[in-house]
Amino acid sequence: MISYITGDIFVAKVPKQTLKAWEPFWDCVTILFEFQNSDIDDEHPEWRLHWVAGIALLRTIGHVLVKADAPLSQTHKRAVDSLWADWKDNATDNAIFWNFIETERNNLLKTYTFGATLKQDGESFIVRYTDGEDALQLYREAVYWWRHQLNRLEQLLTQDLTARR
Repeated sequence: MISYITGDIFVAKVPKQTLKAWEPFWDCVTILFEFQNSDIDDEHPEWRLHWVAGIALLRTIGHVLVKADAPLSQTHKRAVDSLWADWKDNATDNAIFWNFIETERNNLLKTYTFGATLKQDGESFIVRYTDGEDALQLYREAVYWWRHQLNRLEQLLTQDLTARR
């Protein structure tokens, strides 16, 4: 899986943000902060609520792109459609979306089945995903993937508008 993690998302310079999809994205960043700075153990089950909200919000970003951002103009529609086509055509490069965001959202919201479970690892605890990976790291990867995609979309929109002038 390609990693899109670059820099510190909490202090990185905020890029141009014209899309409504940035709103749920920043809520995902807040949840990532909670995951990275909260106690996660058998005495703190609130991580599960953050997990459900975080996964739902990760998928919400894509829905907002299609339902709120794409209808803004033909330029927006073309750019959003182009990104979706690329994600489908290059599913391996976008595995974090197809194999994690989409899959875990479906598990949680359709059957309330968690792919993430709390496991004791010696003296500490870790949240493991069904494939054995660190679930919180997968969440982190997904947040950074969305940042990359939204920045890419902002660039496409800027280029299209510049070319039209």
